[in-house]
Amino acid sequence: MFEDRSRQRPAALGRISIPKAADVLAAELRARIRSGDWPEGAALPSERDLAQQAGLSRTSVREALRILEVDGLIEIRPGRGGGARVRRPAGDELTRQLELFIWGRNVGAEHLHDVRTALETLGAEGAARYRTDADVVELIRRTEAVENAVGNLDRYLDANLAWHMAVARASHNELLVSIMEVLSNAIHDATESNAFNSPQLRRATLDIHRAILDAIIAGDPDAARRRMARHVIAARDVALHGGTDRIAASSVQRHIARPQSARVNGAQASRPRNKRKTVKEAE
Repeated sequence: MFEDRSRQRPAALGRISIPKAADVLAAELRARIRSGDWPEGAALPSERDLAQQAGLSRTSVREALRILEVDGLIEIRPGRGGGARVRRPAGDELTRQLELFIWGRNVGAEHLHDVRTALETLGAEGAARYRTDADVVELIRRTEAVENAVGNLDRYLDANLAWHMAVARASHNELLVSIMEVLSNAIHDATESNAFNSPQLRRATLDIHRAILDAIIAGDPDAARRRMARHVIAARDVALHGGTDRIAASSVQRHIARPQSARVNGAQASRPRNKRKTVKEAE
């Protein structure tokens, strides 16, 4: 009637994974660097000193330092007077890791476009808030480059990518710029160029760019965000679903209403006094 539980075999233990000594040391050193104990430019203890302090072999210490070097947290200089020094990670480390993540996880184009939509709208809003006169001059130059490339698909795709990156840089948000570089290149490589093989669409895109530029010059973050959101959503529909002529026509209707005075040159890059009202009326 009653089951004799004393005779049941206990569940087997799972395998216990013991971390490598080098990984443990790397984690400890990484935490010290991030906490500020070792600021940028500070010299780490020598391999011998680290081995003595941690009670590890110099081989394990050397491996831990290599891990931190790959992470971009230290720079190892050989020879006399060399050794490991703390460095500030550059943006290319983030770029490389994010590229590997996208490739390794086989992230789909739809998800790439979804993230791009969120980031590009944030970038346009930031550009309208924080752009400098130099940023505006660069954006005007990039807009002109898109205009000059409308007749050539390959040149247009490159100029379009450069324009979007110029908007992101005008936000002066380093993290956003680094992520946008990876996403933009990934989308550019994954996009079927025939999806944009429509002169009508390319001309419509140019008009949308100018409308977004108007809002950035006017310092109107709301208009910049809205216009960029509509633009990248329309581009997403083209890239994923086709229908270029229909999308282009729809995009033109929603975006190209803009004041002619926004077609400025570099000497007119300063924010116009009454520009905000004009942009609002263009909405």
